[in-house]
Amino acid sequence: MAIKKIPTKISTSEILIIINDRVDNNSSELLNVTLYKHSNVNIISKSYVWSLSENYLFPRHFKRVSRIEEIRHQSGIVDLQGRELQVAAYYNPPLCYLHSTVNKTVDGIEGEFFTAQDSILENEVDGVETKLFIIIAERLNFKWLIRKPNGHYRYGRPNGTDWNGGMIGQLFRNEIDIAFSGVWLKHDHYRYVNLTKPWYQLFINFLVPRPKPESSFWALLRPLSLGVWMGILGIIFLQSLYVYIKAWINPNMEPRYRSYITTLIELIARLVGTWAPQRINGLKIQTQLWHMAGVLVVTAYSSSLAARLTFPEYEDRIDRLDQFIEKNLTWGREGPVPKFDDYFNLNDKYASKFPDKFKSEFSQQERHEKIKQGNYAIVGRMIDSIFFPENNISSSDLRNYRVMKESVSDYYVTFAVKPWLVKSFDKVILWLKETGLSAYHLQDVIYRRTPLHLREVLIEHDIETQEAKALRLLPLSAGFAFLFLGLFISFVVFCFELKSFYRGSLSMAIINIKSTKKPLKKMKKFFKRLKLKRLRSGQT
Repeated sequence: MAIKKIPTKISTSEILIIINDRVDNNSSELLNVTLYKHSNVNIISKSYVWSLSENYLFPRHFKRVSRIEEIRHQSGIVDLQGRELQVAAYYNPPLCYLHSTVNKTVDGIEGEFFTAQDSILENEVDGVETKLFIIIAERLNFKWLIRKPNGHYRYGRPNGTDWNGGMIGQLFRNEIDIAFSGVWLKHDHYRYVNLTKPWYQLFINFLVPRPKPESSFWALLRPLSLGVWMGILGIIFLQSLYVYIKAWINPNMEPRYRSYITTLIELIARLVGTWAPQRINGLKIQTQLWHMAGVLVVTAYSSSLAARLTFPEYEDRIDRLDQFIEKNLTWGREGPVPKFDDYFNLNDKYASKFPDKFKSEFSQQERHEKIKQGNYAIVGRMIDSIFFPENNISSSDLRNYRVMKESVSDYYVTFAVKPWLVKSFDKVILWLKETGLSAYHLQDVIYRRTPLHLREVLIEHDIETQEAKALRLLPLSAGFAFLFLGLFISFVVFCFELKSFYRGSLSMAIINIKSTKKPLKKMKKFFKRLKLKRLRSGQT
């Protein structure tokens, strides 16, 4: 195992040497510090009692002690006496805001070192984990010099008995003493370096597109379910068929019910309360019950219709892994491809499909184009109920996104340190948690540094119904369509009626004209004979 290369046991070794002779500072080879490496050493001789300084101090040296109590080495919270430690971190809001760097060589190793210790850049010495690190440094009394992780990785990747790149690789190769800024407490890291007790738990989550308002041509059908509509249509058909058949059997019923179309129209009209003829012989009780049922149906429909049409309706939310997969969303991030087994339970039916949805990104502009397409999810972490994306996202791009309720994974945040720092860090971290300082700095940094657009993704717009909206045409289009259809049918019938009327009038006129032709001829003959008689008799 790679952990065997870490000198954890050596650094806590205690060596006691008792010699029946004098041991002087200049003459004895026993006082050669290089012989003992990381061990804690005490030498008792006839002349003096010697104690090797703590293994976390540099350079180490033997010191004379006068009391037995002084040979006890410190355990727990120790005093590093101003020693400068090499630290690695990276820009990772809200945990770390270190950003500005300068290239230089320290202890023969080139790297990018943060310049945030300068007075001009004090605002960069901020972040939840950065604040906790500064408290730990003050408590253990050490100075620090922070550099960026080297290579393409932030944390690195295991490679057999070695570790490639990142902060974990720097610590594994003894280039640094401490690494922080979102180090996961997980098995891969623990196999190669020493990890402290966690100070907080984070959750991996996604931002998903908000449900869009939807308007349907058939919005007028939404107040009742499909089963209710089928039941109403079935009852109307059976009732109209019953009345139609009964009208042919019972001679006392109104003759109009012997027409099925007339019966169907009248029953529908009575059901919705728009027609109530007085003559209903043979169906009085049934018709009253039918009308009462219609009142209940119409009341339920009208109230539901008013509620649905005056407040916006939205698509179904994406809150679970199965809904994410069904919507066929993609996701991605800049940097190396993540270890999917850290993010997802690959034995889960839906979580195992997330690696296939991943697409690597190389710039913020590429991410912006994916967001514009509307089929993209943004990966990030939930910290104190606030979502922080893994890469930079502009406020305008987040306008149409919300937090998916179901987290895909969770992990604990820790510090990666040299073996001789583990106990001290653990005790200070426990003290920070018990006193509430870790919770205070968490809330303080988030309150000060969280932009408004990261808070707005927590607001559910599809449940914000503060005021009713003015209705547009689309939700009512089905009603207008039925109206225009009825008017069109009425117009066609009216045209046929006009045609029939004019045809009938023209026939009557022709008949009348034909019937009046013979009297006219007789009158003409009569006046002609009368005129001839007058001429013969000499009358004018």
